[in-house]
Amino acid sequence: MSADANHEGLTFMSTQIAEDTREATLSLAPLCRSAELERGWGEALWLEATQLALFRTEEDAFYATSHHCPNSGAKVMARGILGDTMVEGTSVATVACPLHKEVYRLDTGECLNADSLPLPVQRLMEIEGQLWMEQSK
Repeated sequence: MSADANHEGLTFMSTQIAEDTREATLSLAPLCRSAELERGWGEALWLEATQLALFRTEEDAFYATSHHCPNSGAKVMARGILGDTMVEGTSVATVACPLHKEVYRLDTGECLNADSLPLPVQRLMEIEGQLWMEQSK
């Protein structure tokens, strides 16, 4: 895929499939300034009636997940314990649910230490100090 145009936060992508060209619109929702998030901590956020948890790791990586615990539905993930673990020789950022201590990868949502539903994750982009969340339309 290649970006064809960028207009006021919207990027239009074209994909050549056989002889057809299909247009998909990628919308970016503004969240907050990256400097507003404390290192090693999470914050809860409402975005269009959805509760999210935003995280800034000690290494200045940013992640967004559902604020709801996948097992109980409790709105607690922003208060989870940030960390990292080795997965196949690579260090990955994690968050542990503060209720039952399930450990989730922040990049994929996969639970690493229990047979648990995945934690829904969202893609973020940082552009000139502003965090944006990708939304497909």
